[in-house]
Amino acid sequence: MPTTRQRYEEHQFKRTIPGDVETVRSRICEALEYLEYAVLGENPIQAKRRRRRNLLIANVLEYHTQLTIALKPISEASTLATFDFEVEYLYTKGDRRSLEREADAIIALATQTPGSSICKACGIGNDTGVRFCRACGTPVGHQPVLPEVELMRMSANTSAAYFEGRVALWVQLFVIAMSLLMIIFGPPAIVPLGWGIFCVGELIVILLLLQSIYHLRHAVISEGSERSNEDVHQALPRDVRRSLPAEPISITEGTTELMDSAPAPIASPSSRDTDSI
Repeated sequence: MPTTRQRYEEHQFKRTIPGDVETVRSRICEALEYLEYAVLGENPIQAKRRRRRNLLIANVLEYHTQLTIALKPISEASTLATFDFEVEYLYTKGDRRSLEREADAIIALATQTPGSSICKACGIGNDTGVRFCRACGTPVGHQPVLPEVELMRMSANTSAAYFEGRVALWVQLFVIAMSLLMIIFGPPAIVPLGWGIFCVGELIVILLLLQSIYHLRHAVISEGSERSNEDVHQALPRDVRRSLPAEPISITEGTTELMDSAPAPIASPSSRDTDSI
């Protein structure tokens, strides 16, 4: 029995990746799994990512996405990759640019040099990506996020914020036009309806603006900066962490503690009046 397949919007482009085809293929599959794709095939590379959030509040990186990457050798040291994204909806040009930023992040993850994490407590090296030291169990801390990954998330959130702000503007104009016409020029019987349309429309506009602010906040504040303080604290040795003072509940509490702990001023010795002698 034939089945109908939902029509997705496509975005296709090409990138050049350093390395031979087989090495690039295996590294790209690892990068896709890091970005929460499910790799379905390797020749060509086929991957799928499930929808993470509702379409009304998601950005383009949280839509249901199907990705096909065809690899073609250019030389022994370079490979041509054709990225073919199939996404549920592409509302703006910013969404398409966000998919290109995601491809750049995939390439950056695939071509990064493998490293190791050094435990601050015992100095033992650990594999990249581990959360705890294999020798002493101390939290190693998160690895720094690649700039391409941060740019990908920033681009997606900025595009979503722009689209939601634009929709809020059009809804605001429509609500004002409809409600004012009904309230000012309409018969008395439909005046309450005009006020009802105005109140409901304003509520929708407020929700859209709040969602736009939410995406803007996540675009400005990176994921790495939000947890940097926690990572630094966890990376310290245990005896050092225990010796640190507890964080104040508020700024006022911390300021008061500093004032209380300040040493008392030393009185200067009084000088003798020798003029009268």
